[in-house]
Amino acid sequence: MMKHPRRSLSLVTTVAVAALGLAACGGTTDSGASSGNTPSTAPIRALLAAQPATLDPIVGARSAQIVWATMLEPLINTDSSLKPVDTGIVTSWTRTDPTTWTFKVRDGVSFSNGEKADAAAVANTLTLTRDAPSSQLKSYFTNVASIEAPDATTVVMKTKTPQYNYPDLLTTVYLVPPAYYKEKGSEGFAADPIGTGPYVWAGAHAGRDMSVKKNDNYWGPNKAQNSGITFTWANEASQRLALIQSKSVDVSFDLPPAQTSEAKKAGINVVSTETAMKIIAFLDSTKAPFDDPKLREAAALAIDRDAIVKGIFDGQAVADSGLLNINPGSKPASSVTADPAKAKELVGSAAPAVQITYPANQYTNIAEVSQAVGGALEKAGFKVSYVPIDYGTLVKRVVGRQVPGIAIFAGVPNVASPDYFVSGFMRTKSITGNCADPQIDDLATKALEQTDAAAAAPIYEQLNTIGVVDKHCYVPLYRQIFNYATGAGVKGVVFGPLNTVDFTKTTH
Repeated sequence: MMKHPRRSLSLVTTVAVAALGLAACGGTTDSGASSGNTPSTAPIRALLAAQPATLDPIVGARSAQIVWATMLEPLINTDSSLKPVDTGIVTSWTRTDPTTWTFKVRDGVSFSNGEKADAAAVANTLTLTRDAPSSQLKSYFTNVASIEAPDATTVVMKTKTPQYNYPDLLTTVYLVPPAYYKEKGSEGFAADPIGTGPYVWAGAHAGRDMSVKKNDNYWGPNKAQNSGITFTWANEASQRLALIQSKSVDVSFDLPPAQTSEAKKAGINVVSTETAMKIIAFLDSTKAPFDDPKLREAAALAIDRDAIVKGIFDGQAVADSGLLNINPGSKPASSVTADPAKAKELVGSAAPAVQITYPANQYTNIAEVSQAVGGALEKAGFKVSYVPIDYGTLVKRVVGRQVPGIAIFAGVPNVASPDYFVSGFMRTKSITGNCADPQIDDLATKALEQTDAAAAAPIYEQLNTIGVVDKHCYVPLYRQIFNYATGAGVKGVVFGPLNTVDFTKTTH
């Protein structure tokens, strides 16, 4: 889905708010500096690129997960290879027949307000995910026919047709307390979140910061080794660099290549992680000019992803020619290689007009990337115009099928399953709906009906080839390398390939 870290396939309007002075963030004037070898007890000060729009995981984009996942927990945990494991709220899952999943829920866990985090709570969260009008994951649960909790530790979910990947999907469904969520509603819950996680809500200063504190009654083994976290935000990358340099924050997320290089030269510790987030050019095959297959092919051949990565990112991104190769390091079986001469030949003298729409300030160097794509198309003979808009407006226009030509934005597989992109981008009734084809719909359903991911893999390769190589509806560009800087003495920030952050071991 569309995203920032975690920004993404998940859809939300991003609120751009400049960071203010950070000395008083979270209600403390402690600078966080430690004396001697004694770790500071002040909250970890984390600087984000943008203010989370909502902390309600039912309706919110996973870009805000960096905050809410400190307090809320997914139904199923994942291991280092992104596979579902039994260490979380849901401890086992069994496909008792092709259309029935039985999930066992950990006994004895409670939300921080005292509500029971039992099977009824899990069933309620899944029902909200399927039925809430603004649910971000709604399209992934339309195949669910019923959800029941026959006892306190069992959830039985029946599907309309076989679907192998529900355990994967539950790794991005975050548990909410039924009674509290019903009482407060989405906005009320977002203003004062309640979960089962290692931190609890500590309050916010509107437009400036939000804080969580250690949950002393956390049920799990990974208890926080710090007193809490204060989140602030700064849209400008130069400001995020300046604040880590001035020791005003302990960790500064989302540093572009230029600021990353400056930070390294200044002796600041920078961590770089190849993520699953990839920037993609979506060509709308339902409208001119890309209702012409020949012009879609021309556009795909004109764009040189390797040149974009080298020229704009100086190697701090990874060229990626596939759509459905989810895990970092994996490659598609078939891809498209840039061929500017062939692209120009296909365009001929028609000079078709192309509009390139992109979310201004949402992703690292996105304006330069969009200009590079446009420049390549112009060399092929297209007439290019640019429409930079805010992320929220782009989301609404994409969903409303109001973006002709090319839309450039990030896809983030919130779970390590190719269907996350297939259902999100490739099906006729997907988020983008830019490549309507009954063959794609049939293959997408067939893939989910397989017994497991291994059995479905060849079908996903076929789908990738159809969408990227044969129909040229998608031009994958590159995977994001996510950079963040930590201050002197700051240790234990764990950033995962699916743009998740674990702060529990962070100290300063």
